[in-house]
Amino acid sequence: MNFQIKRRFFVIAVASFTATVFTSCGSLQNNNTTNTASNPIAKTAANTVVTGTKEKIKIGVTPVPAGEILEFVKKNLAPQAGLDIEIVTFNDSVQNNTALKDGQIDTNYFQHIPFMEDFGKRKNMKMYAFTPQIHLNPVGIFSKRHKSLAEVPQNALVAIPDDVSNAHRALKVLEEAKLIELKPNVQPVSPKDITKNPKNLQIKEIPGSQAIQTLPDVDLSGITGNWVVQSGMKTDKDALAIESTQNPLYAVTLTTLAGKEKDPRIQKLYKLLRDDKVKQFIKNKYRGAVLPIP
Repeated sequence: MNFQIKRRFFVIAVASFTATVFTSCGSLQNNNTTNTASNPIAKTAANTVVTGTKEKIKIGVTPVPAGEILEFVKKNLAPQAGLDIEIVTFNDSVQNNTALKDGQIDTNYFQHIPFMEDFGKRKNMKMYAFTPQIHLNPVGIFSKRHKSLAEVPQNALVAIPDDVSNAHRALKVLEEAKLIELKPNVQPVSPKDITKNPKNLQIKEIPGSQAIQTLPDVDLSGITGNWVVQSGMKTDKDALAIESTQNPLYAVTLTTLAGKEKDPRIQKLYKLLRDDKVKQFIKNKYRGAVLPIP
């Protein structure tokens, strides 16, 4: 890697660290509460207020794409279903799950099952994930230097996410594209599990948030759909290879605390998120950067 690339990675890494510190210290962007002590409307369950025929439910999301998808549901489907949806936006996954644990929200919509299970083990928190899942932020392989994978040269520099689950996903897409081979039956895989590397690809693990900024400095980059959406790229036109929905292990779904999964409000919300109108909205808006789960 030349000096210019090293310098760019260093500068971005410092900026990313600073942003992460401030993000992790942030608070809820939406912190509206209902004072039931002075409100004559009866409270029927945690975070639930019956207003006429509508039941209120609070959902934690990340802004894109989950927040946008839920906003579509709130405006177009929830009123007829008798749900009054309050969207609580987080930029930090730890805060989102902590708010769920503390009862500040009823459910959240931002994480895939492997992330939920790992978080639960580390934080001693039991959660429930609804399946089939709702959408996949697929990992795509992108390049600003090459128009096809056939153009990728020997010793090419390839960036992949540095978190365990997304690194696994990016490496599997590279394997499906015949650029590398990985040890079989390993879950999750990492760069050390590469068994064949005909082009001697140089794998560089970086935070996912740096993928777009560093794209001009590398030959290939594995980028998840949520970052692609925010970058303005179009997965259906720009990705050289993409993750499939045939085995949607890393698809995002609705989650809640174990034991609350039978809450009628949450069940109703899950059905709305799985509605065909939502699937069509996802297809039309994100053009492959986000994929609805069949």
